[in-house]
Amino acid sequence: MKLFKIILPLLFSVATAFAANKDYDDNEKAFTISGDLSSYYTEGTIKIVGYPKKTETKKASTGGAMMMMGGASSNEVVYAQGPVKRGKFKISGKIDSPQNVYIYISAKNKQGATMGVMKGMNFILSSGDFIMKLGNKPNIFTMTGGDTNFNDVIFAYKSAPEFLELQERYGKLYVDYRSKTEAEKAKVNDEAVRISGEMIDFELAHYLQTAKTNTDKEILLMMLDCAAYGGPWMEEAHRALINIDVKDARIKDVIFRAIDAGKARVAKSRVGVGSPMNSFYAETLDKQAISLGDVCSQKEHKLVLLEFWASWCGPCRSEIPHMKEAYAEYNKKGFEIFSFTIDDSRAAWERASKEEDLPWIDSGMGTKTGPKELYGVTGVPANFLIDTTTGKIVATNLRGDKLTEKLKELLD
Repeated sequence: MKLFKIILPLLFSVATAFAANKDYDDNEKAFTISGDLSSYYTEGTIKIVGYPKKTETKKASTGGAMMMMGGASSNEVVYAQGPVKRGKFKISGKIDSPQNVYIYISAKNKQGATMGVMKGMNFILSSGDFIMKLGNKPNIFTMTGGDTNFNDVIFAYKSAPEFLELQERYGKLYVDYRSKTEAEKAKVNDEAVRISGEMIDFELAHYLQTAKTNTDKEILLMMLDCAAYGGPWMEEAHRALINIDVKDARIKDVIFRAIDAGKARVAKSRVGVGSPMNSFYAETLDKQAISLGDVCSQKEHKLVLLEFWASWCGPCRSEIPHMKEAYAEYNKKGFEIFSFTIDDSRAAWERASKEEDLPWIDSGMGTKTGPKELYGVTGVPANFLIDTTTGKIVATNLRGDKLTEKLKELLD
């Protein structure tokens, strides 16, 4: 897969702090979201969560009441939430301007099993009435309606026959997966990677075409804010925005952030296999200072995995089960994990750590505290495996089975 197919945590640039306020602004408008999740879910809850920009003063509502997740310092805002009954739901709230939001579902499936929180599905929330319909998988859905055409334009690829066909093929891959032999599972996994690549290519091609042809700066700005993947299309979008209105303060901010990201990429190019470990201080959830260098100097630690993650990063959290398996097998042989969250919200970090029950060193805080710059990290998840005997990085971005394979190579 090409290098530009790296999931960019665009929320990286929108981590913020807000203060709760029970009064709605005059310019806030109502929205409703009705949905049918009965193809997969029965009973449970659904909520719509956003991470507004620092310069905005958005408020959240849950049927008229305000809710700030994690307290006033949290950047996570719940716009609406409510029950799912017999697979159906209807929730409402108010919003003052279009916002990229995420859908969190916690409910029982048709077999009666309570599923873990499903998150990561996003759409653009505005005023008006929305209708959500779930496909035959928990992460395949359509969201129609609302008072803007942002979803229709930015996420148009989701309704394309070619994309739907790829989703259907992907969904069928894991039928009876547990009953397959290891060789059959390996073939399924390889095919899943191939189809995923095709889906990403299709999505990126749509973004590029939109960036080249669309002259609506609001659509281009929103696409930069909510797209899941980066690539050459972003440069096209930046170029288009400059041509449309170079004096717009929001456009200036986007361009300056792109310049900063470019500087970080240069730093990242200098950190790789063979590079010396860069030590830094962080703090644990109980606010104790901890040094990466001190952890690496402990004689029982032969290999230390420096893992950058965030509570809101779906790919980060999907890696945690793999990491736990590797940790359980190799911790006593000298393997340690030093995780660093880029969350700006301690409450969100603490909540995610509790949900995941992390058994290793769990540190933070903040996207602007230095560690990610030291390692040139422009997106999460990202990790670096350090050989403590030499103090050098011996591998990077070890995902899934690759981590276990590397540990087996070096510790067995």
